[in-house]
Amino acid sequence: MDVVDAVVILLHPILGFSLAIWLYRQWKTMKVLKTKKGILWSKIQNKKRSEIVKEHEKSGKKSLLFVFIVIFFAIVADTYRHFILDVELTSLFSLHGWLGLILAIFIFMMYKSGSKMVKERDEGASIKQTKGFHARIGDFLVWLLVAVVFLGFLRLLDILQ
Repeated sequence: MDVVDAVVILLHPILGFSLAIWLYRQWKTMKVLKTKKGILWSKIQNKKRSEIVKEHEKSGKKSLLFVFIVIFFAIVADTYRHFILDVELTSLFSLHGWLGLILAIFIFMMYKSGSKMVKERDEGASIKQTKGFHARIGDFLVWLLVAVVFLGFLRLLDILQ
C-alpha cells in the first residue's frame, strides 16, 4: 500500500472520528446544562444558558454538511478500493456502512427537529414536545454513534491487513 492508498483509505476514518467527537460534545453540552455537574460544567458555568444554546444551534446547522462530507469520503474510499485496489464489490458492504447510513438519517432527524424547535421558539409556541423528541433522538444517536465508531475501527483493521 503506497501513500496515496493510505491517504484515500484513512481520510474517512479520520473525518468520521472527528465528527463523532464533535457530535458527542454537542450532546454532552446539552446534558451538562441539565445536570450542572462534571468537568464540562466547570468550563461553561460562567456562560449564559442562551449563549450555550445559540452555540449549539449554530453547530447543529453545520451537522448535515459534516455528515455528507464524511459519507462522501467513505464512498470515495470504497470506489478507490474497488477500481484501483481490485477489491471485490461484495467486500465493500458492511454493518458499519449500513449503521452509518442509519446514523445519518438520525442526524437528519435531529437537524429537522432542532430547526423546528427554533422556529417554534421564535413564534412563541411551546417547544416542550419537540424538545423531548430532539433529546430522545440525541440519546439514541450517541449509542448508535459508539457502535458505528467501534465497527469502523474493526473494519479499518480488516482493510489495513
